[in-house]
Amino acid sequence: MTRLKTMYGAFALAVAGLAAAPAALAETSYSFASEAGDYIGQGQARAYTGADSTIAVSGNAQSLQMSVSRGNDNWRIELSAPRGQRLQPGRYYFAERSAFRTGRSPGIDIGGNGRGCGNAWGSVYIQQIEFGANDAVTALEATGLQRCELENAPLLTAKLRYNVQPLSLALDSDAGDYIGRGLRKDYAGDTSTFAVSGNDSYLIYNVSGQRDSWSAILRPPTGQTLGVGTYPINRFGDANSVGFDFAGNGRGCNRVAGSIAIKAIEVDPVSRMVTGLSADFEQRCEAGSTALRGSIRYKR
Repeated sequence: MTRLKTMYGAFALAVAGLAAAPAALAETSYSFASEAGDYIGQGQARAYTGADSTIAVSGNAQSLQMSVSRGNDNWRIELSAPRGQRLQPGRYYFAERSAFRTGRSPGIDIGGNGRGCGNAWGSVYIQQIEFGANDAVTALEATGLQRCELENAPLLTAKLRYNVQPLSLALDSDAGDYIGRGLRKDYAGDTSTFAVSGNDSYLIYNVSGQRDSWSAILRPPTGQTLGVGTYPINRFGDANSVGFDFAGNGRGCNRVAGSIAIKAIEVDPVSRMVTGLSADFEQRCEAGSTALRGSIRYKR
């Protein structure tokens, strides 16, 4: 398959359409999944949100704590950077119990409902983190993986979100799709970088990570600017279709068909720069029968 213009690196997304709508609201939540035999989670799965629970975050860039309470449930989660370092997006392995972490190890300590670990083994994934005055945590998206007491103990996986909007790319490609080549993969802030430039007439959105670089171009229907709605797509757009072209890793399409659903978009009222975007798409390269499906979640 040939390509009119080879595209490497950037994930370029030109956005235009009708009227702007707010992007997804900031989320605060806590959830965990516990393997059978895990002492802390007792083999259960639970989910808590800011609407049905009291969720608070304290601490700073070196070590943070989340507390969660609802009914008779009370949980406390502590995530720590290696001593002398600051938490930042990325993956931290070989975690030890936070209060007693040694050397260059990060810290983790998940407990609650009267149960805690004397020793912990695990990992800390920071997808998003932001700080305010005095290094107070103002936004957080993180995943903690903990084994209690023994290195091979059953696993507890906890997901923490505090005042954050989604920031991710998810791809699901049919086996015969030329662009994705059967790929199913999620990209988030612990493994990947996201950046945008452009405005509500043309947006460039870059995603790079996990040995991949993806690129797309999205143009509005003629005479419009970006707004919520579901549109048919072709590569260059027309009066009724969004121009859309998703490519990457050295592969691209000469023609595309499919659809895109713009679920939400946030635009700065002065600069017209796009600061938030939620969109799902299905692209068929060369207008064939196999598809690449994707979900874009972005906030500046």
